[in-house]
Amino acid sequence: MRHLALVALTACQGTSSTVNLDLVTAPGSTLLDGVQRLRLTVTEPRAVFETERGAGGFDLAFDVEATGLPGALILEGLDDNGALIATGASPPFPLTPIEARIVLYVAAPMSIEPAPVTLEPARELVSTGTLSYGAILAGGRHPTTQAASDRMTIYNAYVHTLTEGAPLPAPRVGVGLAVDALDRAILVGGTGPDNAVTATVWRFDTRVSPAGGYAELADDPALARTGERVVRIGDDRFLVTGSPALDINLGVVSTRSERALLNSSGTGLVGTDGVPVAVFANASGIVRFRDGEGFTTLSPTPRPDAGTVTLPDRTVLVVGAGLDATRVDPASGELTTIAGFLPISCPSPETAVTSRHVLVGCGTQTYVYDADSLALLTVIAKSGVSMTPLPNDQVLMMLGAELSLFTPSPPE
Repeated sequence: MRHLALVALTACQGTSSTVNLDLVTAPGSTLLDGVQRLRLTVTEPRAVFETERGAGGFDLAFDVEATGLPGALILEGLDDNGALIATGASPPFPLTPIEARIVLYVAAPMSIEPAPVTLEPARELVSTGTLSYGAILAGGRHPTTQAASDRMTIYNAYVHTLTEGAPLPAPRVGVGLAVDALDRAILVGGTGPDNAVTATVWRFDTRVSPAGGYAELADDPALARTGERVVRIGDDRFLVTGSPALDINLGVVSTRSERALLNSSGTGLVGTDGVPVAVFANASGIVRFRDGEGFTTLSPTPRPDAGTVTLPDRTVLVVGAGLDATRVDPASGELTTIAGFLPISCPSPETAVTSRHVLVGCGTQTYVYDADSLALLTVIAKSGVSMTPLPNDQVLMMLGAELSLFTPSPPE
């Protein structure tokens, strides 16, 4: 890890404080050796600072006004010819008089490289979700013994470290997971240590000191399921795929009797009209749930192997099970075909969306698209599972039992 900058935050009352900024790369990386000039951008208030490599490396110190508004730090590393070869960014944080430390993970733009930390002990098939400050990683199994794990781990995107939370009440593989507006995780079902499919519904509150706390919301054998999707459709409202479909509202678990089976591909949002909506792709086609109206089949064409993601404009993209993708307006139900979206057939793709990019993992490759135009930007010869967007526009993923990070190009 390399120290880069001492940022002085000065408030209008004359008080000040500092943010220490460090850089970290993939283990064993020599990427920063080729960087001759660093450019650091503060997004709020917008300011740009540069420094050249000196005999002792890089050193940078500067003052910015502490506006109290959320801003981010964006780093660009340039080589001798002025070409961009390294980049990294922080999540947004309030620029107030505080004492803080920020760590930027730096990598080549539009790359997937190992994260600076590893899961100990190693595990695979981990269930993940996005937190306001990073990601949550629950359960999974040991890659050699196949034993189910009870580990609950937090990835902090501000400092790129792992912290162990309180263990799961019981080991789980394939637990359904989603996070509410208060950084509480809903954990549904999964396979237990005896390979039996379970029916537990837990809520894990990351805010409980010192390592989080659990509450059991349900444990009914009729609700047993594993490998299902928990789809958030409000601050504390979820739909859960499987048979029967589940509705979890303010911690109360109920069944959706009008839907005997809901396949495990779906995404949720609050639509532009303020109504909670979810879109699922399954053997019945493309199915919409709209609060107050229930389930409607928008297209009867089977899409059992498709993935679904919510785009920044609050439309939904259905991709996979063919070369074409479908864009869904969740409010009107209108469908738009995007012909030839994928260059190859990709059943059951891994998908993730950030504020600027759509990632589609297919076999050993990851296709990266512009989130607005849906134009293909690049293809990366690596892919992983459990793609989890982070609040700094990186994506945490697992390549086997190894944590990796997708690092985008800096915003223009």
